Amino acid sequence: MNITLADVRRRQKDPHLAADPTYSTLVMRRISPFLTWFVVRFTPLSADMVTLAAIASGVLAAALLFEPHPAAYFVAVVLLQFAYLCDTSDGEVARIRGTAGKRGSYLDLLGHHIQDRCLWLAASCQLVLLSGMAPAMVALVLFSIAFTNPFGIQARSYVLHTIDLEDPVHGMHRGVVRPERITPASLVYYLYRRIAFLWNYPAAMNLFCIAILADAGRFAAIPGAQPLVLPLLFLAFGPTRAAKQFGNAFRLLRRANWT
Repeated sequence: MNITLADVRRRQKDPHLAADPTYSTLVMRRISPFLTWFVVRFTPLSADMVTLAAIASGVLAAALLFEPHPAAYFVAVVLLQFAYLCDTSDGEVARIRGTAGKRGSYLDLLGHHIQDRCLWLAASCQLVLLSGMAPAMVALVLFSIAFTNPFGIQARSYVLHTIDLEDPVHGMHRGVVRPERITPASLVYYLYRRIAFLWNYPAAMNLFCIAILADAGRFAAIPGAQPLVLPLLFLAFGPTRAAKQFGNAFRLLRRANWT
């Protein structure tokens, strides 16, 4: 297809700022048109193929995290960034080729969950090994993995027979509005909503990249060192992710959500 970079940029969709407000806008959305242009101009690849490339890159990166070596961890970061780039580009390819639709959106979201779970699984295994298989850490890991899904929203959608992705109770799609009346509680909640994107893909993936690079530096400086920053990231965010989903689930009990 004969297309220019300017054409690709004109067809870009505004990013979900709640998903990654700075990095996506300042970095990936400026690089992705080059990949999109190359794919559309010189290859027969569909948007789904680009999405599958993103998934494969993310899963392979997670697998490399079980090899505590600077080169393996550096390659994992490169693969994760490539996965992010493909995840940004696939929608552009779909819109240009005229294949955008719900099926592609579903595959894209499925890829987010697969990559996210693989990364958290790798980090949780490192935490268990770091603790020497301590029962408390094993229990914490199982709790964190079991309750990181938005089960409250899933249950509500089942009861109301709706799977509307723009549902106003879905945190990622609600705008962050500054409270009219400032109280300690409203201020804390507002600040939480401003940084809540860090718990979700793709912003969480960039946190992993920082932790992976930090551990890669430790491997290079300390022979025989084992992952430390990566499992500590899981310790810091794993339980809070689970607690967040419990909070979201019980928040849905408010009467306004059922009328």
